[in-house]
Amino acid sequence: MLGEVEPSENRENRFAPQRPAGSWVAMISGLASVTLTLALATALLIALRWLLPPLVENSRYSWHRGQLRAEYELAGQELQNVSLEAFSQVSQLVSQRVTPSVVHINLRGGQIKSEWSRWLQDQGPGMDWLIVGQGSGVLVDAQGHILTNHHVLDGGDSVEVLLSDGRRMVAELVGFDRTTDLAVLKIDADNLLPISWGDSERVASGWQVWAVGSPFGLAGSITSGIISGKHRANLSSTRYRDTVRGRSPYTDLIQTDVAVNPGNSGGPLVNARGELIGINTAILGENFSGVSFAIPSRIAKHVYEQIVTHGHVQRGWLGVALRPGSSESLEGLPVIERFADIGPSPAREAGLRMGDCILELNGQPVVDVASLMRLIAEVPIGQSVDVKIDRQGEQLLVPVKIGPRPVEVDR
Repeated sequence: MLGEVEPSENRENRFAPQRPAGSWVAMISGLASVTLTLALATALLIALRWLLPPLVENSRYSWHRGQLRAEYELAGQELQNVSLEAFSQVSQLVSQRVTPSVVHINLRGGQIKSEWSRWLQDQGPGMDWLIVGQGSGVLVDAQGHILTNHHVLDGGDSVEVLLSDGRRMVAELVGFDRTTDLAVLKIDADNLLPISWGDSERVASGWQVWAVGSPFGLAGSITSGIISGKHRANLSSTRYRDTVRGRSPYTDLIQTDVAVNPGNSGGPLVNARGELIGINTAILGENFSGVSFAIPSRIAKHVYEQIVTHGHVQRGWLGVALRPGSSESLEGLPVIERFADIGPSPAREAGLRMGDCILELNGQPVVDVASLMRLIAEVPIGQSVDVKIDRQGEQLLVPVKIGPRPVEVDR
């Protein structure tokens, strides 16, 4: 009826929000959905954690295999276009260019005393001598000078040279240098074909090279390989160090994998132009295989010119005996142990003292005793050099005038 007042509790219930009966079900369903999503995401992350690395690795291997296959197929196509005859012809041309300059060396000694002696004498001069050693050499000028190893000439009374054209003659020893294991012979002959000089400083590891000589007495043999390393100076840590001749502090060798055997010593190592880049001199290892060494043409040419001009090699000289430093900061660096007893000592005259450690020579760092001796040896006689030293922790720069190394020291 009009005018009647509605009870307050009825008014409150009318305006209070009414929750549908299914809302609780929807909320529970939403929470379950979120939980499921999180669980799936977690499971996916775990799966990726374990599955992704193998997938990436397999993908990388697949890419690498694809690259290898592409290179493999491309190489096969390119090789079809390469003239193997032309590649072989390079070795043939090198042999034809170099072999006429290479000589076979017989070291003779102890004359044969038998009923065959008279018959041998009739076969030619010197045929009745025993051959006590063999090696190789290379003609380096048209005047008949032959460069070979000094150790090839050890222990004989005379040297017989067999030219590639069949001529046989006795050679004269012009001079030798024990330090570099080189010697120069001379023959009196005409119509000679000397080798061309190459630059050993330009060659690099991986270059194709050839060795020509008389391995096991087989004259005119040629082998090929690559340069394995340069500036090999210290072989003391190698297993077969005692098999290598000429382990001098001046050693600076080219390492190759060319087959070099007894009889190859003194023969040339040449580049693809047939130019002399080294003198084969040493073998490291068993059964004359694996690693061989050659004296760089830069050194060989200098020694040849010095011997022809002066009869011996003139080298720079500090006049000191050196030892490797032992302190932590100077370990291995050359330290003056004493002054030389032979001849004047340029180092002592310049004011250097025993115990001084030499750090640099004309601004060039010194790394060990051998490197310093090589640097000093190459300085022209009479030239002044700035020697940086460490004297009890103080660094000084001392000018030193380089003197000539006494010949007695090398002998």
